[in-house]
Amino acid sequence: MKRTTAAADDAGTGAEETGPRYLRIHRTLAERIAGGAYPVGSLMPTETELGEEFSTSRFTVREALRCLTEDGYVERRQGMGTRVLSARPQVRYHQSFESLQELFQVAVDTYMVVLGHQPVILEAELAERIGGRTGERWIRVDGVRWTGPGGRPICYIQSYVPERFEALVPQFADHQGSFFDLLERRSREVIEEAQQEIRAVEMPLPISRQLGLPAGALALQLLRRYVTNSGILIASFNWHAADQMTYKMRIRRSRQPPE
Repeated sequence: MKRTTAAADDAGTGAEETGPRYLRIHRTLAERIAGGAYPVGSLMPTETELGEEFSTSRFTVREALRCLTEDGYVERRQGMGTRVLSARPQVRYHQSFESLQELFQVAVDTYMVVLGHQPVILEAELAERIGGRTGERWIRVDGVRWTGPGGRPICYIQSYVPERFEALVPQFADHQGSFFDLLERRSREVIEEAQQEIRAVEMPLPISRQLGLPAGALALQLLRRYVTNSGILIASFNWHAADQMTYKMRIRRSRQPPE
């Protein structure tokens, strides 16, 4: 297998050597795949080997490989390594969560652009879906989540925030992280659980335009409600292009103690 050194890669990147280290490693590995250093169908070096080459931790390498997986360059299977699938990035986006911390990490690793916010009076159907009451005043925040500055759009997000947090909403625009984390920290209302619904629906035209999709595009709509002892902290509709999104989950059998 053709190998290149980190020093050689660094020499050619110049001004591009910016940002978190895992993203710099991700760019280097993507360039190698595109250039044929890691041919389609081949196995990439292990996390340990890449960690030694780039003089960094396995955690940093793992994050870089996760980005390659999300971009469609590679697939990763436990016990089988990292196999190259494509020499070019694919548009599919994968999500798999087992904890609130993983949801938080996705918000940190991507880039959110807030388009604006406005008060809304909840109608019956919307109130039922987000966990409010008909006639209540909430704040709707619209935005687009991107893979990164200058990257590609991942999804359109409509977040609904109870009126009691209205003073915190302007902070969303400058916050690169999860909105639920900001609200939880500032309000000191602890999230007890996150509830999720997934539907396949037609994407509204204003949303499809924001994502660069044609009219009538199908969406995978993820609705998440973050619940505290005081009620809903925030509820968000995430609109993904149906043919560009894969949602994964694992279900394990609970182990009951013997009687």
